[in-house]
Amino acid sequence: MDESRGLHFYTAMAQHRALRAGTLLALRLGDIDASQKYSGVADQIETLLLPRFSNNGSHVLTTIEWSGGLSTKTSNLDTQVLLASLHYSTNGVYSVGSSEMVSTVLAILRRFEHMYDINRVPNTDINGISVPIGVAVGRYPEDVYNGVGTSLGNPWSLVTSALAEYHYRLALAYADMEYFIVSSELVALLNWTAPYIRGNTEQIYSLQAMVSKGDREFRGLLSYLLAAGDLYMARVARHTGRDHTMNEQWNMYTGYGRGAIHLTWSYAAHTSAARARSKLVSIIY
Repeated sequence: MDESRGLHFYTAMAQHRALRAGTLLALRLGDIDASQKYSGVADQIETLLLPRFSNNGSHVLTTIEWSGGLSTKTSNLDTQVLLASLHYSTNGVYSVGSSEMVSTVLAILRRFEHMYDINRVPNTDINGISVPIGVAVGRYPEDVYNGVGTSLGNPWSLVTSALAEYHYRLALAYADMEYFIVSSELVALLNWTAPYIRGNTEQIYSLQAMVSKGDREFRGLLSYLLAAGDLYMARVARHTGRDHTMNEQWNMYTGYGRGAIHLTWSYAAHTSAARARSKLVSIIY
C-alpha cells in the first residue's frame, strides 16, 4: 500500500476503528459533541467507503481510486487486507468470519500456493515429529522487492503467521456463537485446506446446514480450524533460525532468511497468533 496512491483498505479500516474508539472515549469524558462528530464520520466510512472495496463475492480490493505509484499490482489482491481485518475490524465490519474475508483468504492461498518453490515441501520436522505445513505467502502476487533489491518478491514471515492467527480467530468467532449457518465460502476454504491437513477429512460440512453448539460438527470445526492454523505456524517454524531469529522474508527457493533481520513485526505477528491459539486450545480441550 506504501507503493501505490489511492484509497487503501487498510487505512480505511484503521480510521474506522480509531473513530469508533474515539466515540466511546468522548462519551466517557462527557464530550457529547465530539462523540457525535466521531460517530458520524465513522458511519460514513462504514456505509459509504468500506463497501466500495467489496468485489462481488471475490477477494476484497486492496486499493480503489488508484492515482499513481506502481501500476503492476493488477490483481488488487494483497495480504494487507487480511492484516486489516485482524488489526482493526470492529462492529462486525469485514470481520474474520465475514464472507468477504473468508473468500479473500482463500484467494490469497490459491494465488500463492504455486508461486514459491518452498511450497512444494509438504512437511517439516518439529521436535523429531514430521508435521504437515501450510502455504508460505508474500505481500501481493506482483511484489518485486526481494529483501535487498528488486527481482521477485519472496514469502513473508509476518503474513504467514497472520494466516495462522486468522484460522484460530475464525474458530474463536464460531465458538462464541450458539449456532451458525455453513456458507459456500466456508465450505470452499475447508475443502481447499483438507489435503494439507491429511487427517480426518471425511467430515465435510454441507452447504447451508445449521450447526449448533453441542453438535459433534461444531466441536469438529473448531478442531479442524486449529489444525489449519497449525499448518502456518509449522511453516514459520521451518524457516525460523535455531536461535529463534526471524527474518522479514524467506528466499522463495531455499527457504533461508532474507531481508531485515529481527523484524519486530515478524515476532509480533507470531506472538499474536500464539495467543489466539492458546485461547482456542483452552476452549477445545
